Formats: sequence, structure tokens, C-alpha cells
Amino acid sequence: MFGLSKRQINWLIVLLALFIGSVSSWIEARGRGDNSGYTLMVFTLGILVAYVSFLVLRARQAGKSALQSLSKQDALLQAMESGNFENGDFVFATRTDEVVIARVSQTMLKEYKSTGSTRRGGYGGVSFPVFGRVRGNVGRYSGSTTKNPEESTPIDVGTSTYTNQRIVFAGPNVVHEFDLGKLVNLEAGDNGITVTIAVSNRDKASELASVNFDDLTPGIAASIAVAYHEGGKTEAIEKIKETRDQIQDVLALEQAKRSGKK
Repeated sequence: MFGLSKRQINWLIVLLALFIGSVSSWIEARGRGDNSGYTLMVFTLGILVAYVSFLVLRARQAGKSALQSLSKQDALLQAMESGNFENGDFVFATRTDEVVIARVSQTMLKEYKSTGSTRRGGYGGVSFPVFGRVRGNVGRYSGSTTKNPEESTPIDVGTSTYTNQRIVFAGPNVVHEFDLGKLVNLEAGDNGITVTIAVSNRDKASELASVNFDDLTPGIAASIAVAYHEGGKTEAIEKIKETRDQIQDVLALEQAKRSGKK
């Protein structure tokens, strides 16, 4: 709903309900000649307006930060478009004919795990009168345990490296390698902020997510890596150009909106 989080929506509903309730109480009291509820109505309206203003300003700031991040990513892609991929000073053992395309710092690794189990049940048995209203029970407690659905759970934060052969996540506690030759599915989220990777030698899919939005997003880096793996350097550069065109379209559209508001 309008880009709001669940908590923000809940607070908005609560404040709106309080305001409507105060208006209703004021109208009802006013019919009896009592205007004491007016102050409460104005107070709740002030809180509601202040909270909505806060949400609007926060959304604008978030939009501005997102555009700044897109501009930085476009600059990184522009440097890669010439064919000069990642050549920084880092330690990474490459395979034969393996080319390091990009490295994304501050990447979060998520995996799908169950949050536990839910116990359901009740007392099963026979109830019989003892005396008066007191009853006795013969039987036992019976129930069942259901495993909760799996959810995407943060595992570690580290650096993800993208090559023409694989994607490697390396964190303080976990190291995962995704061989592009065994890729089953790769699905990027909005703006590539997240990317879900499924390979044939792993039972479950994993997710890489951006923490540092000033760097390339995992989804963008992964799409370039897959393009290089499938069609070589030429295909990778085409993917870079295509991604830059999409980013520049977004930036141009936002610039046009701002110009129209002036």
C-alpha cells in the first residue's frame, strides 16, 4: 500500500480510528450541549496530520536516495561497458579461463528455513460427575505438531563475487558457491536489490540481497555474469548496455517529473 511497511500501515489505521472516534464523540456530546470533546478531536487530528507528513517526507527522502544509488550504479556500469571488469586488489582463486566480472561488498545471504513448529491439540477423554457440579475426567492430552512454512532467513553478511563461471558468497561464517553450469533458476527482485539462485547441487534456493545500495546490486551483477557465461564477453557487454538504458530511462523520467513540478 503506497510503499508503506506493515507497521506504518498499522499505525496509520490506529491514528485514523482514534481521530474518527474523537469526531464521533465530539458530535454526540455537542448534541447535548457539551463541547469538551473538541480539544481531543483537534489533538488527534494534529497527531494524524503530523504522522502523514512524516511518511510523505520519508518517502521523498527514500526516493531521492534510490535515485542517487541508481546514478552511482550507472557510473559503475559505464566503467564496465568498455570491457574492463573487476581488477581491484583482492584475493580470489580463479579457475581456468575464469574472469571476475564484479564484486559486491555488504551482501546479505538469506536461506529458506522453517521458523519452528506449531502445537495444536486438546484433552480427549470421558467426563463424569463426582458430586454437585464437580466433574472428573479420564483420558489424556492429544494433539499434533505442524511444521511452520519456510521463510527467507538472514544467514550472514559478506562479499559476493560474480564471474563467468560462478557466483561466490564469502562471509565471516558462511561460504557458498553457485556454479552457473548447474544453474536451475535465477530470479531478480525490483532493481536487482535481491536475487534468488537455485542450482542443481543444492536442495534449496538461496537469496543474495543488497546492504550497500551505492554498489552494484546482486541482481544486476548476477545477470551480467549469466550473460557472460552463456554468450561470452560480447553478450555481457550487451547486457550492461541494456541495464544502463533501463537505469537512464528511470533517471530521465524522474527528472522530467521534477521539471514539471517547478
